[in-house]
Amino acid sequence: MIERDYIMRIVQDFFNAIAKLIRLNTEDPDTSHIQARFNDMYKQFFRHPATHFYETDKEVISSDLEKEGRNERDTLEKMQMLSELLYQDGLIKTSIPEKCMILEKSLYLLDYLNRNSRTYSWDRGRKMMDIKKILTEFEIR
Repeated sequence: MIERDYIMRIVQDFFNAIAKLIRLNTEDPDTSHIQARFNDMYKQFFRHPATHFYETDKEVISSDLEKEGRNERDTLEKMQMLSELLYQDGLIKTSIPEKCMILEKSLYLLDYLNRNSRTYSWDRGRKMMDIKKILTEFEIR
């Protein structure tokens, strides 16, 4: 029970940090400091720099998260966190190929969550539609 509370606290801290960065992004068009914070979050929560997730195939990322998780619930929570970080990170990218590559990885993880989670999420479905729209706009999908 204590371990579960600890994990929930980490997840809550993560999403609070993301929300704070989203607010900053709407207030300041310069995204360099937001990108630096995203880079810190990759290291803090996933023990790898952002470049690791940019350069690693989406299937490998998913497989690594499955291996790291102590149980299915833990794995799904980490995938949810990483998919959100990739989604927000991808949205602020100015390079179209980089934006699309990162958003494709987020979409892959969101789709995995959709297929394996026992709970339905309107937010997850909305993000998947948003990503597909962006990828279609840039003729990726």
